[in-house]
Amino acid sequence: MIKLGYVTGNRMTNVQTRNVKLRARAIRILQSEAGLDEQQAETVLDAADGNLPVALVMSKTGQSREKADPRWKSREV
Repeated sequence: MIKLGYVTGNRMTNVQTRNVKLRARAIRILQSEAGLDEQQAETVLDAADGNLPVALVMSKTGQSREKADPRWKSREV
């Protein structure tokens, strides 16, 4: 999992937010890793369509979802 890039520090950051419990975990990870409050973390996670790795990139770099998500280019075709 570490070699695949799914872990940051001691946290599994490739969480799929498919239910309330996992969404709450993703929000806590965003708060801890990016230094956001709960409302900011929810906003960023919503903007990333629930994709935690993309939300982390967005919050740390200030980029839009289109620039933070490497899969976005394949959707433009």
